[in-house]
Amino acid sequence: MRGMLAVLVVVGLSVGVADADDNTLTPENDVRLAKLSDAKPQKIGVLTYYPNKGGGYTFLEGEQIAFYALPHLPSTYQLVETRLVMKNRAGPIIVDSETVTIFTTGKSEMPFGGQTLYRPGRRRLPDNCRPEHIPVAIWSRGTPDGKFQLSIMDENRESRLKLKSIVPVLENASKHPVSRP
Repeated sequence: MRGMLAVLVVVGLSVGVADADDNTLTPENDVRLAKLSDAKPQKIGVLTYYPNKGGGYTFLEGEQIAFYALPHLPSTYQLVETRLVMKNRAGPIIVDSETVTIFTTGKSEMPFGGQTLYRPGRRRLPDNCRPEHIPVAIWSRGTPDGKFQLSIMDENRESRLKLKSIVPVLENASKHPVSRP
């Protein structure tokens, strides 16, 4: 009986973990990332991009979202995750919890027409929350007439090259901001 209970708990937990690993972020999940109705996708390097409804750009690599730019400052919030932990398979089931910091887009607009570049998160949050939005770069300037600069926070070499390749798109966006519906 105890073995059967352990199997049920392990199977139940593995199903929950499989769901938690689903990190697919699509425009259907977040309307801000959807393409403007009259926008035509364009190619830049290995990425395809289009102006999104959030006031920035969505960059695709194949069918997957690689990055998206939104005119909002990044933000964080804390979530308490509770999970069951089995000790030594035959031991007691213990409820464990930890506080996790989640990255998201903030409500504050970027100053002077800037954009924050995000990539989809690796963790799926509870049903009533959106997927995690991880800031990887900021396109900003210090004054209204200042020169824009790209500050990259991502350490992955391939991501850094892709982010550098989209600078012409961001420069053009700075001259001709995306109009939101």
